[in-house]
Amino acid sequence: MQKLILILVVLLLLWGCASHPTISPIPLKEGETYSAVTFSVENILPVFVYRKGLSDVSDVGFRIGLPIYGTGIDYSRTVFQRGEFYDIINFGFSLTPNSNFDMTYYSVRTFPKKPGNAFYTGFRAMYIPNGINDKESMRVGALAGLRINNKVGVELGYFHDLDKGQPIEKIFSMKPEDDSRYPAITDSGLPSEHSRLVGLTL
Repeated sequence: MQKLILILVVLLLLWGCASHPTISPIPLKEGETYSAVTFSVENILPVFVYRKGLSDVSDVGFRIGLPIYGTGIDYSRTVFQRGEFYDIINFGFSLTPNSNFDMTYYSVRTFPKKPGNAFYTGFRAMYIPNGINDKESMRVGALAGLRINNKVGVELGYFHDLDKGQPIEKIFSMKPEDDSRYPAITDSGLPSEHSRLVGLTL
């Protein structure tokens, strides 16, 4: 059983050929910085993250992944704040076999009695202009995340290719996509820009 779990984890790491920004759900102040390491199913190896506050309402993030998985840049801006509630919009670019641009709108709740803690939900649109099969993919979906004590965070989301991906009612099917015009797997066994796995973030 342990070997099966290990194999599944390895397959996810090898198949999640897309990437997304690692945001700061608690807005950074001007000049404030943080660095982190992101482990995700999207990337083969951990990704180093560095963020810096450009002002009290905006910050920029840089990601470096090896060999190229997860490398990218993104920009966040707070568009609404009321007490412990924030709305943040983020624009990002990621360099992967299915390099992508994305736009995410986050609704964040912080907890003043527990500094550093935050819960957020969001909607993301992701565009792959030229994927591993030289085709494009436009995806939309939702995500949710939790940050604990400025030390640990977790995020889960799924973004579906509504036009060329597997029909939405079949996303939990273990069978491969039927449409040969938009294959889910490349000849080398990697997920294409139309694969369901490319839309998973964890």
